[in-house]
Amino acid sequence: MAFSNSHVMTSSRLVETIQINFEDFSESFLTCGTCLNLFDAGEHQPKLLPCSHTLCRSCLQRIMQGPGPGRQAESFRCPICREGIAVPHGGGAAAFPPSFVVNQLLDLMASQRRDLVPKCSIHSGRELLFCETCDTVFCPACLSHQAKADHTVLSFSVAVKRMTEILLYKATLAASQLGSAYEAVCREVETLDANAEACMQSVDQAFQQLRDLVDRRHSTVRETVKRVKEEKRRALKEQLELIGQEKARVESECEGLQYQMDVMAITKKISDLNAKLDTFAGLSEPRENAYMEFSRDSSASGVANANVVDDECLRSVEAALQRCGKVRVSTTHPGLCSVQLLSGADAATAGLRCSALLHTVDYHGRRRRDGDDPVSARLETPGGEQLEIGVVDKGDGSYELNFLPLSAGRHRLDVRVFGRPVRDCPLALDVAGRQRPAAKAGGAGRGSQPGQLQAPYAVAVYISDTGNSRIVVLDSTLRWLGDLGRSACTGQSATGLAVDAGGRLWVANWRQRRVFEVEPVEDRISSSLQSAAFREPGLVAVGPRGHVIVGDAGAGAVFVCDPTLTEADGAVLARIDGLSGLTALAVGCHDSAASAVQREPQMLLCCAVGAKLLVYEIGAGQGSEAESAIGIRHSLTGSACGSSAVTGLALDSDGRLLASRATGDVEVHSRPLGEFLCRVVPDEAEKLRRPGGVASLGQGWLAVVDAQGHAVKKFRYV
Repeated sequence: MAFSNSHVMTSSRLVETIQINFEDFSESFLTCGTCLNLFDAGEHQPKLLPCSHTLCRSCLQRIMQGPGPGRQAESFRCPICREGIAVPHGGGAAAFPPSFVVNQLLDLMASQRRDLVPKCSIHSGRELLFCETCDTVFCPACLSHQAKADHTVLSFSVAVKRMTEILLYKATLAASQLGSAYEAVCREVETLDANAEACMQSVDQAFQQLRDLVDRRHSTVRETVKRVKEEKRRALKEQLELIGQEKARVESECEGLQYQMDVMAITKKISDLNAKLDTFAGLSEPRENAYMEFSRDSSASGVANANVVDDECLRSVEAALQRCGKVRVSTTHPGLCSVQLLSGADAATAGLRCSALLHTVDYHGRRRRDGDDPVSARLETPGGEQLEIGVVDKGDGSYELNFLPLSAGRHRLDVRVFGRPVRDCPLALDVAGRQRPAAKAGGAGRGSQPGQLQAPYAVAVYISDTGNSRIVVLDSTLRWLGDLGRSACTGQSATGLAVDAGGRLWVANWRQRRVFEVEPVEDRISSSLQSAAFREPGLVAVGPRGHVIVGDAGAGAVFVCDPTLTEADGAVLARIDGLSGLTALAVGCHDSAASAVQREPQMLLCCAVGAKLLVYEIGAGQGSEAESAIGIRHSLTGSACGSSAVTGLALDSDGRLLASRATGDVEVHSRPLGEFLCRVVPDEAEKLRRPGGVASLGQGWLAVVDAQGHAVKKFRYV
């Protein structure tokens, strides 16, 4: 609200108008300087002090209150100027005169507000109220709106003021956003100009190179014409010189013949000339021809269709020029593009690769069907480090983003097209340090019922359920399919399990000192291996050529056995104490270091001894030992957790080595003794309390047994 005060001067008729804001005026002149309440005709009635300052009656009564109850001070000091004021006798605060000027201003402002604030059409004296919760204007006397206790009800003037402030804020915000949009579009225009200039320079450079090629070819062809002309001209000049020489010789011999009287001499001259006439006939034909014609196609061999060849050559050159150079543009609108997290990236785990898919759309929101957009992406770690992201153009308007978070915490995935962020970027990505199993078998307590396991030991699609003396069959999702092999697993001592290329099972029973071959379809023992050297054969693996590798912790040795000789003594490969894991790998299939050996090694044998990995190269009766304490120098956290005992070993189809450790995690290496890739650390609720065997299920999944938890769990490792 504003009002004006006009003064008319008689001499110049100059009108002076003063605009005063109502709120500012009320705060300065119509507010008590002590309690900051507006003056009114009741409790806050304005009272004029002898010092000319104005206070409300409520403040005066409080200031004049004496030290005892019901007593009143005889004097006080003005709270504004500190001048001493004597209290009138017998009247107290009411005895001070009212402030005439303030009351007049209050009346003036009340009349102004009565003109501006709408009133109820039925109750003319009642101002309308506004319920902010219900967004409704109502008259309290009409009871047309029942405002609840928790609703915010304001006077209409206050509501208008608040809404005006909100409107101004929204308008300011909109103007700011429009200003930012204007600046962004201006930057895009500047970038467009810069890119167009760079494109022009590239076009000029490319076609200048073409012009240089044309000019060089032009010069080469012209030089060829000159060279051929000179060669032909030289041959014809030599022939002309020879003809001139012969002509001069004949003319010189014919001089004076009319005076010659010797018939014999004349006859001889005639004979010589007859002989030369035969040779002169060869000189009459030019030894070089004058034919020279330009053909546009250097491969054309004839001239019968020269015009057709020239037209085809021009068309081929024109087609080549049409293919030369392309101005790449795109209708992709980054603000409408979206990023979709794939392969469980919504529950990303440190050390495991994650993927995201960028879908591009055009200005109208239609899906793009082609690629070639300049896409850039980066992953920011919680510590601010920028990690590399690989971008794969799938050619259908989508782009695959592959990244490897190395630590737990909130990461930020920033994807840009043309240097502009796509929708909702940067995306917040919470990376867990541990992962929950994707599937689980057992864990329902120890027992022999379907779905229960008891102290499982080894896993290879089949589970060696040692405590129940059986082999449990699971699929890749760890769904229970049944059990078999009870005859080979007697005595709760079948701890080793392997599957050969033919799908047959090899079960190591340390108590019976045998390794049984089990036919899984018929559920029967087809053969067994035994040796006098066996003491506690608890581990078994199958080599690439069908050899059965037996690990015997009691004998402290690893045996290589021929499965066709059931009673033969196995060849002792190595003497090893504390053997805890065993697996075999075909040389030349996966291990790059071993495949470089040109002699005849056939197999790499990986043996776990405590925290170490022993790798043996088997072939031609020779063996060499390499030793490496894997996991210590490659530990992600730099701690010594990788130095714990290895409890299980396996190799996947790509030659990656999987090693379960006593600490309850599984390490993944690129190959035996290769570089460390990642570590699978289960969630605390699914912690592996006593991990055992580990196996690859394919497609980046592994299964690991927990003997103490009586369960088998499935995790992702790539």
